[in-house]
Amino acid sequence: MRLAFSSSSLLAYTSSILLLGFSLPLVAQILDEKPPTECQTQKPQSLNTVNDYLGMGHFQEDCQKDSLAAVSSFTQAIRLNPKAEEPYYHRANAYAAIGNYKAAVADYTEVIRQNTGKFGFSSAAYSNRARAYEKLGEKQKAISDLTQSISIDSPYTYVGEYLLRGNLYRDLGNKKRAISDYKQAENILQQSLNGVFGTGMMDARYQEMLDTVRTELSQLGVSLPAPQLTTRRTLDAIAKMEVERALSLARLEPQDPVIGKFDVQLQDLYKQLANSQPQSYKGTVESMISNAAYEKIADLEKERSELLERFTSNHPVVKLIDEQKKQLTLLLNTNRKQFDDLMHQN
Repeated sequence: MRLAFSSSSLLAYTSSILLLGFSLPLVAQILDEKPPTECQTQKPQSLNTVNDYLGMGHFQEDCQKDSLAAVSSFTQAIRLNPKAEEPYYHRANAYAAIGNYKAAVADYTEVIRQNTGKFGFSSAAYSNRARAYEKLGEKQKAISDLTQSISIDSPYTYVGEYLLRGNLYRDLGNKKRAISDYKQAENILQQSLNGVFGTGMMDARYQEMLDTVRTELSQLGVSLPAPQLTTRRTLDAIAKMEVERALSLARLEPQDPVIGKFDVQLQDLYKQLANSQPQSYKGTVESMISNAAYEKIADLEKERSELLERFTSNHPVVKLIDEQKKQLTLLLNTNRKQFDDLMHQN
């Protein structure tokens, strides 16, 4: 599902409701804080305004996992302001989440009809309505909406639209157009995995999608060369080694030969990255390092919690974990500054 937000609800609604497959934004991201273990969507203190009811709907979906209740909250927001497109958009998403695709189509249609464009809902409404149409078996309408969504946004913004439209063309027997869309998706995914779009959130889903689309092309008789993911492998290696270096600094001095070996290997990897084609977007490696560090910190916190069931906080093993977390935090702070400097240069 494509998500769109006003400035008032962006922080309140951070989780995705997936209708079909994947639709992942190819954007750079560095987290400012440790990833939350609990739902961070705040419950409104009162229910008086449109934004209050929007916030309640997001809270019900994100924290209570109750999309039916969210429908009621978004409906209240619509009653307060029937001309505001945002409540219709979020109610459509909630309807889709509970399987009421006809109601979802009606609300997405209202968003498209209003088409203020103020918060960028139109493209996402076309994309999500296409998924609702697909669920209702109306494939031609779904194709039409996907085409509209792609025409509004840059073709490189989301890959899920190409993959879904390719599936629909395949199901309708239009092999030529299916192949064209699958190839476009395959190209975008390879570039994404190589960091061209600046994303540091290149998790396994991108690789899964690439494998899926290449399987579809193979079944349609298209022979493709092996994916060129050298840059991705270099980015992964840098992120992993920066974290390992930080962990080693918890017990070694910076002048230690082990740290020096890390530095030499990292220097070589950064040279490989600088010479890679396609060259990754500035900030990608910083983002990946941060995400790798956050993941390791989460693992260490879990390990520390388990150890405290047997040892005190002064036990050497626990103290080592604390020092490792400290070094990873220093890495994050340095990395964030480098990322900010890069963004200011652009």
